[in-house]
Amino acid sequence: MFNFTRRLSPNLTRLSGAIIFCAIAYTANAQTKESSLGQIASPATTTPSALFQFATLTGSGTTITGVLVPVVTSTGAIIYQNITIQFDVSASGALTVASLVTAPAPTPVISSFQAGEYVGPSTINSGENIINVSGPGVATGGITEWSLAAASGASCNTYPGTATWYVGNLADSPLAARVKAAGINTTATTMSFGVASPGACYPSLDWYTDTLIGVSQVKNTLTIVSFTYYGTDKSAPLDQITYTLKP
Repeated sequence: MFNFTRRLSPNLTRLSGAIIFCAIAYTANAQTKESSLGQIASPATTTPSALFQFATLTGSGTTITGVLVPVVTSTGAIIYQNITIQFDVSASGALTVASLVTAPAPTPVISSFQAGEYVGPSTINSGENIINVSGPGVATGGITEWSLAAASGASCNTYPGTATWYVGNLADSPLAARVKAAGINTTATTMSFGVASPGACYPSLDWYTDTLIGVSQVKNTLTIVSFTYYGTDKSAPLDQITYTLKP
């Protein structure tokens, strides 16, 4: 049999071996790079979960209904589901799930509020009046919760010192009964309602502990209105302060 390899010169034999070695090395290196790129491109994920503690749960007979159940997806996004769970009861009293029905629920209203650091008017008192606004957070009934607190280093006269307000359907707000009892005309305002406490050294009759407030935002301007005079809620605004979002 004709052996082609033996007819090659020693130089050509060495050259062909080098070419084969380089091809193998290139392939292995390409596979390694492809594997590394795949690892780099892999997106970070969040463990999916359901936040039943923030939903409205009701029970009747063998049925449990959940309204506006927040569900966290693997990307960290929050969606809302309405659920109905029907149970079967065995002769011994054991419960088993007979059916589970889920349906998308409307996303709660966030409105125009923006988180960040805000500066108050310099004319109200000496020192810098700065607050930090945080939100939105998930609250019971599908409404969203926002809060503020005087920033570190702000004047002790900054007011309110702390506050929390709720955005969404007023009927689902924990302050719905209080707003109604105060006689506030909610159809004539776009404010969201909450409660506030005074700053470290700024207690006043219009900004006292557990003051009922209305909060609204237009672009970068945040306005906070007091509806409480020394512990008594009123139907009309008593005082207000405006903060501006720092660029």
